[in-house]
Amino acid sequence: MIWIYEGQNESPATCSRNATLTNPYYLWVMEHKLSGQEFNFVPYRIIPSVSYPPGYDLFSIKVDLGSAQVLTGATTTGQTNVHLLDGEYYLSIYETPTQTLTIPSVDNLVYQAITQVVLSGASETPVAYSGTSSVFKIYEP
Repeated sequence: MIWIYEGQNESPATCSRNATLTNPYYLWVMEHKLSGQEFNFVPYRIIPSVSYPPGYDLFSIKVDLGSAQVLTGATTTGQTNVHLLDGEYYLSIYETPTQTLTIPSVDNLVYQAITQVVLSGASETPVAYSGTSSVFKIYEP
């Protein structure tokens, strides 16, 4: 399972060992298990180095609902931002020769997994009762 946390931007996946193209881009297709909503994006791939062995790839995927959505990673790690829902996803990663958001052929599928997206924003956090009449009691810590 791949975990994607809000505000963090490094997610590993073993894609390049299954790739057939030279220096491909990787199209991520994520389907939310509960709602069925689909999210397609091409994240920036962090090139393997001594710190990141070539046994897997690292991708820059940032979840920041307060910033503009950018569905392609371009050339630096901070440029991919996807507005995902909280929860589990079916993930399929395709190799593609360009930074396109269209789904390539099934022959280009290089990785499949389940992904968990964890949002930690204030809107997702229950509010504790403060003792004032203007705040509703949602739970007691």
